Amino acid sequence: MLYETSKAVDQLFPGAADYRRLSSGDEVRETSGRYFPYTERHLHALWFDDSLRPKELKTSRGEPVVIENPGRWNLEAGPDFLGAVLLIGREQRRVAGDAEIHIVSKDWKNHGHHTDPRYEGVRFHITWFPGTIDESLFPPGTVQLPLYDSCTIDLESIDTSAYPYQEPRASKHFPISGRRLSLHPSILPSIGKKPDRIMDLLESAGEERIRQKTQRMAWLMQARGEAQALYEETAAALGYKNNKAPFRKLAQFVPLESLAQYGSDWKTIYSVLLGLSGLLPAQPGVRWPESSKKELRSLWDLWWREEHKWEEVDPLTKKDWNFSGLRPLNHPVRRLCALAQWVANGFFQTLETDSAVATRSAEMQRSCFQCLEECYWENHVGWTGKEKRAALVGKGRLQAIELNVFVPFRLAKGDSTALENLSVEPMNSVIRETAYTLFGPDHSPKIYRTALARQGLIQIFNDFILTGRLDELK
Repeated sequence: MLYETSKAVDQLFPGAADYRRLSSGDEVRETSGRYFPYTERHLHALWFDDSLRPKELKTSRGEPVVIENPGRWNLEAGPDFLGAVLLIGREQRRVAGDAEIHIVSKDWKNHGHHTDPRYEGVRFHITWFPGTIDESLFPPGTVQLPLYDSCTIDLESIDTSAYPYQEPRASKHFPISGRRLSLHPSILPSIGKKPDRIMDLLESAGEERIRQKTQRMAWLMQARGEAQALYEETAAALGYKNNKAPFRKLAQFVPLESLAQYGSDWKTIYSVLLGLSGLLPAQPGVRWPESSKKELRSLWDLWWREEHKWEEVDPLTKKDWNFSGLRPLNHPVRRLCALAQWVANGFFQTLETDSAVATRSAEMQRSCFQCLEECYWENHVGWTGKEKRAALVGKGRLQAIELNVFVPFRLAKGDSTALENLSVEPMNSVIRETAYTLFGPDHSPKIYRTALARQGLIQIFNDFILTGRLDELK
């Protein structure tokens, strides 16, 4: 069923295949009857981050593994991690060398590593799915490490753009170590500098980005159920870049099914989400006005009444959230209020028909500019009492939810009309950086004015700039 869904989704994006032939990048896949909706970059982050990496790893032969050093993330050509050190077996024999990561074992040969001298120092072949190929294709003594059976982390919660932590960025104006990618014929065959051909390439990359999002949404819908998948992804989108992971985790800890007991009582739903998020203040601030103190008391009155029902849930803490550089209007306390109102209004349920899905995001946008009755946040920016009438969620974030959540959801349900009249991604640092890196400072923004073209720039950033693969395009 999952593989059939994957093929059906591919048919909606005929142009995406052109970009995949150029990039030869990762993609969601089905292998040995198992569907995998993530990329190798998710596995790179999993291996790199001590807090994500499985604690009880075993080799393909069942030997226990202790990670002394996962290696240095390699942003150049060659193995994914350099200089890794692992302790293998009960005797903890120390093995040092480079590490290469794939989704399946056969990719070692498929990618040509068995004949590439740059991979002669590999001693660890790390894969998601277990499986082996001819050991003679690997450097002598290479250890096979499957992750699937020992991983307990939800890969969906990994923000791949956050890794590696110390990615080199030379300057604001030359962000990728001073290098600029020109339109070399080997990169863009027969395209040259013709704007219409460049736009075709960018739009095929944009199709690939939306295709990947749709594939992952289809997987989530089958794994979690349609309503829960939409709820989780909307919550994550509310968290934007800083707090995507804690928002998604909270939506998993507090599923729609459990919130159904509160019906349309959004205030109680809000108190539950706040209580389990770790963001409900224990005491009001010294300088809080009476209106803020009254709101906090009302939330605690509701949460005290409901708290015992959630004793088995391990709540988040304030440390799980990132407030660095966060504008008050984007604070998760405000965003959780919007999520509570959407849940209470049934925005994530009763989506059996395409017409219901197509109108839901418009309803969301209207609700954010008109709070429900007696909503504290209708006239306040924060707990400190700064009074300002503002939408719970800004127009730009609502457009992003439409583009990154509802469009893939509709497409996963087979509604091809979702590709019509796509919202154009607002200009951001990723789009600007990629356009500058590709085309230089004097290019015309008209070549990426369409929604698909801007999505394409983001996809190229993820595939080539973020991963340090610029040299592969020269």
